[in-house]
Amino acid sequence: MLIETYTTFLHSAAWILAAAYLISGLDELLMTCAFLVWQGFRRFVLLPGNERLNIRMLKAKAEQRAAIMVPAWQEAAVIGRMVRFAIAEIDYADYMIFVGVYPNDPDTIAAVESVRAEFPDHVRIAVVPNPGPTTKSDCLNAILRAARDWGRETRREVDFYVLHDAEDYVPRYGLRLFNFLIPRKAIVQIPVFPLPAPWWALTEGHYMDEFAQLHLKDLRVREWLTGGVPSAGVGTAFSREAIAMAWEEKLDGAFRPHLLTEDYEISMQLLRRGAESAFFIGDLRDAEPGPPEFRLHALPGLPAVRGEFPRTFWASVRQKTRWTLGITLQGWESLGWYGDFWQRYILFRDRKPLVTNLLNVVAYSILAIWLVPRAIAAWLFPDAPFPAPLPQDPLLYALVEANFVLLSVFLCVRFACTYIAYGPVHAVMSLPRVVWGNFVNFAATFRAVRQYVAARRKGIKNIPWEKTAHATNR
Repeated sequence: MLIETYTTFLHSAAWILAAAYLISGLDELLMTCAFLVWQGFRRFVLLPGNERLNIRMLKAKAEQRAAIMVPAWQEAAVIGRMVRFAIAEIDYADYMIFVGVYPNDPDTIAAVESVRAEFPDHVRIAVVPNPGPTTKSDCLNAILRAARDWGRETRREVDFYVLHDAEDYVPRYGLRLFNFLIPRKAIVQIPVFPLPAPWWALTEGHYMDEFAQLHLKDLRVREWLTGGVPSAGVGTAFSREAIAMAWEEKLDGAFRPHLLTEDYEISMQLLRRGAESAFFIGDLRDAEPGPPEFRLHALPGLPAVRGEFPRTFWASVRQKTRWTLGITLQGWESLGWYGDFWQRYILFRDRKPLVTNLLNVVAYSILAIWLVPRAIAAWLFPDAPFPAPLPQDPLLYALVEANFVLLSVFLCVRFACTYIAYGPVHAVMSLPRVVWGNFVNFAATFRAVRQYVAARRKGIKNIPWEKTAHATNR
């Protein structure tokens, strides 16, 4: 009886997992095929006969006024370095960096005051009225109000607003690129890539692989299919008109304070209301290269944000918990399902990790449930029969074979994207890092669902901002 129950469980789980992996694998295959079609169209139709974007074209356009918004809660260790690097690196004149700080975070305030004293023409402080941590939305709204006050003081409004984090290394020509595309585009996103980690660093490394695939392939396809991309939270510029469209007087701001991924929500709401966006990915011709450690392996002239990411497993889980809460759960709640087929398909992709992140580790557990008893039985009872892991069904075997092919395609795409961004060593390491990333994503998704359910049971709307621990010794 026990063996029958055990066998039934294994076989039922095999069917469920095979069906789920087939749907997810076909989804990834569709995105890859769409990317190849887009690349062919771009190379053979769009580019021939057209001048490639270059520095001369960017500098030919008069500078608009830019406000760089940097929310900072307990960021004393990194905020000074970030601001000093930005001021030294940025090739642009008409901008101001606004750092949002909290009244109960004196260390960060002192660090910002120090750098403001060095660069009074490019740094200002925006104090959040509420003690921290609240949410990044609350902090960003305080920064927006400070930027508006600055515009009134100087009798010249801000033309576009740029999101950055306290651990970012900003690209040299990022503001010039935003200036070139705004106001023709209401939202402009440039790529984001983690800084290279040691090859053995699994946690930092899996971010490199995920961002390489997302920003070299997936976001290109997303823009092509739906006409827009969501903000990545950093390296995003919003036109003055876009912020005005999002502004709510009752909030005294543009970002909804109860949301944990305010960047995703505001950009998706703006796109839903007809705002146009652009995702720029490509080498700038004649660009002076940035510092060597910030250049991509095969795209050295790409203007991209580089950033620090968590080094430890649980720091990564905390960060990805916030992303999962905001995009898949709060995003589902606030945005619902809307738009044409392709928009709904992209929303499905945004929310698919709620299932796939959990199933990946469930699959590992099912494999262990089969392997461990089999190994014990083979050792103690070598002649005893043992149930097969799969039922003798041709359809199930066909599903397993199809999933193996789809997984192989996915791994090849991940390898190629990581190679373009980081070179051959990290491309090879991207394969085992898939497994480690699955465990990080499983823990983050499980934790996000638990926090979301607990908050709803208690009637809590605002889930506090959990600070992410980043590496600080670059």
